[in-house]
Amino acid sequence: MKPLTKNMWRAIKKPLGRFIAIVLIIMLGVLIFVGVKASGPSLNDSLSKTLLNTKLSDIQVLSTTGFDKKDIKIAEKLSDAKAEAVKFKYVLAGKDKSAVALFGYQSQQKQNKLILRSGRLPKSKNEIVLDNRAKTKYGYKLGQTFTFLKSANLKQRKYKIVGFADSPMYIDNTERGTTNIGDGTVHFFAYIPDNQMNLDSATLLNIRFDSLQKYSSFGNHYQDQINKKIIQLKKLFKTRSKIRSSQILNKTLSVIEGKQKQLNQAKNEVDQAKKQLVEKSGGLVKTTPKLDQQEKRLNVQQKKLSGLLKKANQNSKTVYTWQTREDLPGFSTYGDSSNRISAIANVFPAFFFLIAALITFTTITRMIEEARGQIGIFKALGYSKFSIARNYIGYALMAGMAGTIIAALIGNNFLPRIVLSLYKNYIPIVAVVKFQWGFFALSILFSLIATTGAAIIVVFNELSEKPAALMQPKSPKSAKKILLEKIKPLWSSLNFKQKISYRNLFRYKSRMFMTIIGIAGGTALILTGFGIQNSIAASGTR
Repeated sequence: MKPLTKNMWRAIKKPLGRFIAIVLIIMLGVLIFVGVKASGPSLNDSLSKTLLNTKLSDIQVLSTTGFDKKDIKIAEKLSDAKAEAVKFKYVLAGKDKSAVALFGYQSQQKQNKLILRSGRLPKSKNEIVLDNRAKTKYGYKLGQTFTFLKSANLKQRKYKIVGFADSPMYIDNTERGTTNIGDGTVHFFAYIPDNQMNLDSATLLNIRFDSLQKYSSFGNHYQDQINKKIIQLKKLFKTRSKIRSSQILNKTLSVIEGKQKQLNQAKNEVDQAKKQLVEKSGGLVKTTPKLDQQEKRLNVQQKKLSGLLKKANQNSKTVYTWQTREDLPGFSTYGDSSNRISAIANVFPAFFFLIAALITFTTITRMIEEARGQIGIFKALGYSKFSIARNYIGYALMAGMAGTIIAALIGNNFLPRIVLSLYKNYIPIVAVVKFQWGFFALSILFSLIATTGAAIIVVFNELSEKPAALMQPKSPKSAKKILLEKIKPLWSSLNFKQKISYRNLFRYKSRMFMTIIGIAGGTALILTGFGIQNSIAASGTR
């Protein structure tokens, strides 16, 4: 082993605490930088994996007149589009008249699959699956009877609770959206067999594109593609809305027309009965209480038919409501949260890397001051400046790389999982943690600047001196009066140890700045941590 190499290893082993100090401070900076930076993408990747497993639809379309098989075919005209129509409406249920998002359950359903938490899915007509939130927040239990209000217009009002589940359409457990019934807030969702809902057709059309599932739902590319898809779908459904409106109106009018014929026939029968009564009585009796009652009943039916005709003209107009994943309750909030976590990593580690640079600068300076004689001897023996500098640059490089690699592995693999476990307000998400090579490369760059960069500056500054000067002890700094010494009453009141401390503090300015920045940065981090905690708590208060 070459003398310079032996010298480097001795420098590491002899004051081992010095080497470990540099490794630890680099580890702290890299751990926070890589760990927090990896948390944002891990949150998005984990949600994307969960949505991929449950096949969340990319676009949801609500219609005032419903959807049929033709609507599904029209939606699937877009390349790679898969459409699925389901029955859906908001209803009131329970003694407190809670607003519930009610879906028709289909066993062959391929999109927006439920994530079963306990119990099972419905098998018979009198069974229901409730939102897991109904169990945790409202105290419903398996086997209980769940009752809907009469206004829900279902085949029956009472259903047996057989399971609790989460839905990818509601990833945030703190909200379920709003509605125009009840108190305006949706309390939870529920699924009953499709045939139990008194709806002529499906009211919700789910559309999914397999080619877009490889992209993050929060990425710009995904958003751009979805916006294009919606524009294309709106063009396809523009003419369809007119046709659908005409179909619904004609169907309603034909029903009303049939009822009107029956009503007219009944009216004619009443008129004929009155004529026969007049003829038999010789004009003395024109009607009877029974005929009057029947006539009144027919007039009431006529008014109802007129009202139905008016409603048919109003309600037959097809209006589509378009929404994407961003419009689902809590979805955009989740994405904003992951972006904020990534943004935090742009600020916090800067402090640690700065401290690492100061510690390395101070440590290397002290090492070189202690080894001035060795450097002078090596230089006198003919070793080049680079060969001698490599000894100390290698020292800083080894400390920086060791701290970076260890911290990157720990931070990338464990910190995102800890962050994911803290997201208790969201449905359980499949943890996906990928190694972030880009952030790892950046952390290496910052570490090398903080350690090796500082070493290069100090070493080459010392190597500029001649061997004879290096082999002699470095002359101490000339004593200079500090500012406090000029304030004689204050200075005379200090004891000997205090005077030495103040003189050393101002004489070794790098140590002074390192102490000040370290304390200020640590205090700032504590205050920032409490500030973030209070902000999150305040934003979550309802």
